Amino acid sequence: MTYKKFFKKAPIVSLKGQPVILFDGQHSSLLEALESKKVKVFSECRNGFCGACKTTVISGEVKYFSEPLAELKSDECLPCCCVPEGDLNLKLSTEGVQVVAKRQYASTNDTHKPTTALTQQLQTNSPKLTHER
Repeated sequence: MTYKKFFKKAPIVSLKGQPVILFDGQHSSLLEALESKKVKVFSECRNGFCGACKTTVISGEVKYFSEPLAELKSDECLPCCCVPEGDLNLKLSTEGVQVVAKRQYASTNDTHKPTTALTQQLQTNSPKLTHER
């Protein structure tokens, strides 16, 4: 029996290739998730003007929960009325946004434990502690 139909990987939303959001269903729309991460998206959705939040999709697909009122090109989406269908890469600025650190692997002499860039920097810049008996 396969569990893929029960469990689906949460999509990762990236901005120009930089991972920013793990879309885990805590937000009702892509726009809400982007706003929660302080991504600058101009929107007039709540003021009755549709189409202002139009965003270019570099890769990935979205699923609309209500039909978009604005006309869209094939590489555009309206974040206010959609959610990511899978991993999604948008053409939005990462300025002022906390980007998720990509995991890096330590040198081959280590036991191949994944470490973040910050941990790796701390390991190389910190004095080694040794135990003496």
